[in-house]
Amino acid sequence: MKPSEQSEIEAGLRFKTAAGLIVETTGQTTHVEGDAPVYVHEVVIAEGVGEGNKYLHNLDSAEPL
Repeated sequence: MKPSEQSEIEAGLRFKTAAGLIVETTGQTTHVEGDAPVYVHEVVIAEGVGEGNKYLHNLDSAEPL
């Protein structure tokens, strides 16, 4: 199942985003309604520029580490 279809995600999972950022899930999830409703997950930048900043991300476009 893709992350955008998961209403929950485990905290501490690491991903590399399409922009090359290494992020880690916090365990918080938000449902985004629309024509194709999806779930986005809160992540924190784990390494590099912006380290410690949090944002919502559709993890379907990120690679698990």
